[in-house]
Amino acid sequence: MPKFSVEVPHDVEQAEAAVRLRTFSERVRADLPGEVKDLQEIWHEEGHLDFSFRAMGFSVSGRMENRIGIIYVFGTIPFAALPFRGAIERQLAEKVREAIA
Repeated sequence: MPKFSVEVPHDVEQAEAAVRLRTFSERVRADLPGEVKDLQEIWHEEGHLDFSFRAMGFSVSGRMENRIGIIYVFGTIPFAALPFRGAIERQLAEKVREAIA
């Protein structure tokens, strides 16, 4: 399975970033209701998120890690979605930026 990754630097305290990131899935659901379906999430105490969803008919899964000064998002997509990897990475980065702003 092809991989994707996004790095979003920020200047928010790690604990505050964790609180703000909790709105991530809500923003995705609200902003992309027809494009993103079956969004599943498991939040961990340290602010990390394991997630999966379907977009454009493709299954995407991964992890978002809340580190000091940076949010990492990485995971896998099906080979058929490889032409859309850039679009997926851009959308994820945009939603993370919105959530921690």
